[in-house]
Amino acid sequence: MRNLNLDEEILSEYLLDDFNTEDSTIIENELSKRLSGYDIIDLEIGCGNGKFIVELAMNNKDKYFLGIEYSYKAAKKAVSKAYKRDIKNLTIIFGEANNVIDKYLNCKYLFDKIYLNFPDPWPKKKHAHRRIFNKDFLDKMYPILKDEGIFYSVTDDDNYALEIMNPIYNESKIFKNVLESEYVNKLEGYGVTLYEEKMRAIGHNIYFFAHSKNIKL
Repeated sequence: MRNLNLDEEILSEYLLDDFNTEDSTIIENELSKRLSGYDIIDLEIGCGNGKFIVELAMNNKDKYFLGIEYSYKAAKKAVSKAYKRDIKNLTIIFGEANNVIDKYLNCKYLFDKIYLNFPDPWPKKKHAHRRIFNKDFLDKMYPILKDEGIFYSVTDDDNYALEIMNPIYNESKIFKNVLESEYVNKLEGYGVTLYEEKMRAIGHNIYFFAHSKNIKL
């Protein structure tokens, strides 16, 4: 087992710091180098402590996995998991998701699968503007997803799922549902986050959405 003392060298092996890097070309060049040679790249937006994305990377060494995380504490936990398992096909970007997508991903990379697991629902009306999932965000997913790719989004918040996310999906012209129903409460083979384990244990419903691009526009 590898030593888990996360010094700067180890962090730089897995973590790209958009919040504290003034020259964006440094991250652009590093991403280009790391993703080179991989035909399949998956993205997790808000990868948290890394349980979900690290397990994916560990079990799919032919793919490259890119995670975006706003919390430095959580991002370091993801790095710790990846380093402990000597994973080579994973990078975490410490940054704000919309900025990272605009600066480094849009018009540069196409993802086979994009995962948005349990975004903060910000239930109070005065905080609604902080929700990451909205029509503009869905528009942002379209150009970075492969034509045959799938965008997954998951929440345990009943109101967020049924009053916000599902109506936006139903009104969308650019994405189409690939499930037999509008959402499912269990998705075989999807993988499990630490948060999902905790929420299922206390009886929360879990809502899985899965959409592909509507290329017949």
